[in-house]
Amino acid sequence: MEFHEIIENVLQKYRDAKLLQENGRYANSIYLSGYCVELSLKYAIARHLNWNRFYTDQKFKFLKVHDLEFLVSLTGKELEIKKMAAWQIVKEWDEQKRYKNPAQSTRSDAITMLVAVEKLVEMLLCINLYEQ
Repeated sequence: MEFHEIIENVLQKYRDAKLLQENGRYANSIYLSGYCVELSLKYAIARHLNWNRFYTDQKFKFLKVHDLEFLVSLTGKELEIKKMAAWQIVKEWDEQKRYKNPAQSTRSDAITMLVAVEKLVEMLLCINLYEQ
């Protein structure tokens, strides 16, 4: 995946997650916002490895994962990221959230996740989500 594709994908998912939160769809907002972090970590990995894109084909199939702990370990910024309060919130996300009972997610949960995602995404991609 090319860098511009990652950034566009993150921006779209973030905006959709905000809309979902604003419309009471808290579980889906949390689920979608987690993908923003996943993609941002993949972007950071590619940058750290001096790649011109994020590879997942052939010998790089092992990178086609959703495990945030694994991905953060490859960014070259693991210690910095793990010191962030935002990481303590985001690290609980996994792709299995799609099976969680939506009634168990609250507005507060969604807002907390979105704020944490904003901080991590902005740090990893060096962009301001509100100016895009």
